[in-house]
Amino acid sequence: MTGSRPGLGVVGRRLAQFLLDEMLVFVPMLLLAIAVVWLFHPDGVGLLTFLKVVFYAMLALDLVGQWFVNAWWPYRHGGQTPAMRRLRLRVVTLDGGHPSLGAFLLRELLMVVDGFAWGLAGLTVMLCNRRRQRFGDIVAGTVVVRVPRSADQAALPRPDGDFGAVAGPQLALGRADVGFDGGQRNHQ
Repeated sequence: MTGSRPGLGVVGRRLAQFLLDEMLVFVPMLLLAIAVVWLFHPDGVGLLTFLKVVFYAMLALDLVGQWFVNAWWPYRHGGQTPAMRRLRLRVVTLDGGHPSLGAFLLRELLMVVDGFAWGLAGLTVMLCNRRRQRFGDIVAGTVVVRVPRSADQAALPRPDGDFGAVAGPQLALGRADVGFDGGQRNHQ
């Protein structure tokens, strides 16, 4: 998975993860809708009216399903949706911690923006961002990182040339700002 820019591999994994999680919600809903139309279509109601009711009920259930898979599930399962677990990805905060439920909800809510033009808006933002964050990640202060294969390796993000999800560590303080002089700093 090498490309002209480091970190493009995570974009492919994220696209695959998104499609798998979407199918996890959509396929059971579609089968349920087909079963409802086939088994419970009332004789006194027109088919078009009944299909509209089924469509809107399916839309409402899809919103609940998306919230469950993309916000509640990763909040309760270490930052991973079912597809993220399979593809060894995880959502973490920029400092490597576990995001709050509010961060996951914000990420899910901003899928409206990232999903614009069939997802091209989110893909464009990911390709232009050095941490490969979509707009929802940027606003929520999260990043998607690769989970190591073995349990012996650290599970928190680290600089990764192949995936580039997290920038290299940087010390925010200069050498003059760090010292053991009782809190007094010598700035010259």
